[in-house]
Amino acid sequence: MMIHFDPDRYEAVYGGERIQLLPKEFALLRYLYEHAGRSFSREALLEAVWPLEEPSDRTVDDHIYRVRKKVAPWPHLLRIETIRGQGYKLLRQDTRRPHSPLLHDHQFADDVNRMFSKYHSLGMGAAMQLLSAHREVLSLPGDPYYDVYIHFVRGDFERLLASTDISIWQKAAYASFIYSIVQPEPAASISYLERLIAKGHALSPAWKQDLRLNAVLLYLEAGMLSEAREALDAARDAVAELNSPSFTAIFLLKEMCLRIEENRLEEASAKLQECEELLSLHPIQRERGACLVAKAMLLYRQGEIRSARQALDDGIDITRETQFIPHLLGNLRLALTYLGRYECDKTYLLACQRQWGQLDEQYRFDELLAKTERVLRECL
Repeated sequence: MMIHFDPDRYEAVYGGERIQLLPKEFALLRYLYEHAGRSFSREALLEAVWPLEEPSDRTVDDHIYRVRKKVAPWPHLLRIETIRGQGYKLLRQDTRRPHSPLLHDHQFADDVNRMFSKYHSLGMGAAMQLLSAHREVLSLPGDPYYDVYIHFVRGDFERLLASTDISIWQKAAYASFIYSIVQPEPAASISYLERLIAKGHALSPAWKQDLRLNAVLLYLEAGMLSEAREALDAARDAVAELNSPSFTAIFLLKEMCLRIEENRLEEASAKLQECEELLSLHPIQRERGACLVAKAMLLYRQGEIRSARQALDDGIDITRETQFIPHLLGNLRLALTYLGRYECDKTYLLACQRQWGQLDEQYRFDELLAKTERVLRECL
């Protein structure tokens, strides 16, 4: 079982216990924990945690001292060592309990997998993270897919990209999603996505459709409307065969975005209504957030600024609550792209830019861009 980090509350969580940290204490502990076993100089930690500041020489030492005091109740989980002449290193302790009879109960394992799958299908990332964070306490067996996917959900991107528990094609798929979010030039992301779709013969049908649908927004962002239309037409039958409310909702939203760009606003409204009716029957919170953000773009085009702002606020808030970090980043990028292109609401454009800047500081987009591109080049 791993410690879970709650970036909204600056808390480290384990087995129901919470440790409250200050923002930089939180960032320092999380960075050391995610790179457990590696030694870091003070200079390296300053660059990782205080990249845009000019802290004093004692900053790292003072923060390490305070973090050590706060995690003192968890000596069975971790310890922070001072490496003489170098800096600091965090070591995780082995907390496994191999003797639980539930770990060998195949029926229980199937039930747990269905529970993860249900939360996933409902877009309830926070529930998935809670189960994962308390896996040991609850004696939950592991699952090859969700043990990796949970890193994607909660934004542990570096750990995901370093994983050896997934195929090269799955790692490339994850990398392409992350890359397309943090890469400001859509053409660069399109190039990798098209090559991955063409070569990803080992990917499941759901993975392939996910990649195709992700490409649609990139085509729209790049002004490639005919390519976006072709991608949707190519995915239409396959999405229907999946018989997934989540995929159907995503497909409808992509169709809606295309209609907006084509200035076919009545048809866009019809697609929005179809998606809203679907989500009333299948209340998928993750897709509901995306639906509201897309609705805001339509309302802006219709000149309904106040309603657009409310829909955008609600959509971003709901997505935050789901704790699906990639979807939060993707929805915010969609809003930034639209508001920047059409200059219809400078106030909310600045607000979205501030949110993006905070996420950039937290997830270090420049570093993610380089790491995901390295993975994609190696795979493709």
